[in-house]
Amino acid sequence: MASEGRGERRVFHALDGMRGVAALFVAMRHTAFFHKLGIPGGYMAVDLFFVLSGFVIAHAYERRFQEGLSAGRFLALRYVRLWPVYALGAVIGLLAALLHALPGRDNLSAAQVAQTAPYALAMLPGPHIRQMLYPVNSVAWSLALELTVNAVYALCWRPLRRPLVLAVSLAVSAAALVAAVAWFGKLDIGFLWRDWIGGLPRVAFSFTAGLAIYQLYRRRGLALKAPAWALLAPLPVLFCLPLGETVYPLVCVLLIFPALVFAIASAPEPGARQARLFALLGAASYPLYALHKPLGELVVLGLRHIAPQMVDRTPLMTGVPYLVLLLAVSLLVERWFDQPVRRALNGGIGRVSRVLRRWAGIRLWPLAPDKSEDAIAER
Repeated sequence: MASEGRGERRVFHALDGMRGVAALFVAMRHTAFFHKLGIPGGYMAVDLFFVLSGFVIAHAYERRFQEGLSAGRFLALRYVRLWPVYALGAVIGLLAALLHALPGRDNLSAAQVAQTAPYALAMLPGPHIRQMLYPVNSVAWSLALELTVNAVYALCWRPLRRPLVLAVSLAVSAAALVAAVAWFGKLDIGFLWRDWIGGLPRVAFSFTAGLAIYQLYRRRGLALKAPAWALLAPLPVLFCLPLGETVYPLVCVLLIFPALVFAIASAPEPGARQARLFALLGAASYPLYALHKPLGELVVLGLRHIAPQMVDRTPLMTGVPYLVLLLAVSLLVERWFDQPVRRALNGGIGRVSRVLRRWAGIRLWPLAPDKSEDAIAER
């Protein structure tokens, strides 16, 4: 991600690496091969994603809003940015759910899979036939919240540039997050029908923290000399420490994650080899996050038929090769599916816009390919 703040232009390769590492730990937490490890804090990676999202959205769009970008066009750009890979995950999730339903192994029947399909493809929760908001790809709840907070930002970006408004927003959302954790007894909330409301303060605080970090970075930054990899090293430890579900996660989300993002944004960029590695992790992170759950279900389902002993082996024997394969698939999806589909969607909207403007006098916006946030995009 290139930045023009503070009179400079730079690329935040280390933030790409942070996003990729966080996505890997989410995948490990949700994959049967790593269940023996536990990864108790892996779910906190979602909150870290929201912080990164606030930072990158402010970087990529604040100046464009000042230059006249409308809220409608911004949301269209965001939807096109997220939907192709999300839809691919929904299709794979529907296939996995159907394969589970046919022999009666799951609590979704084939009819219920068909019933939920339109909702899944449209990025909508439900219907209320299972505990999860998104029954065929449970991680999609965070992507829906991402679009929700993007809509709020599109309407409120101007006042949110004022330090007092930003500070009050942070304080209110932090208080709401603490209240939600106290009410539900844990931070791991927002993806079930019974605790869906808890996802709102999670995204509100962390996204707003990302906005605040970006403003602070532009105005000050830090004079750090620590290498980027050293600042990334605490992440695996933070995700793996079994220190409870309330106080420790709140400390991470309210204090440690924002501080780490600010420090890494202010740190010197890594060398060429590390930069390439971090760039690959960043490119793979969104497909990895959006696809790992349904892909993992298909892989485990297949192994239980072909080689059931492989599922219960140590993470080193099965989990690590699976993660390498998942990373490779994610990079292929990003290069050969996500980018072409987004270009096609953007081009299609542009053509529709020109036709409507010529024949009906209706003025829409053409969506030119937008790569301003690809290097450190959310998820």
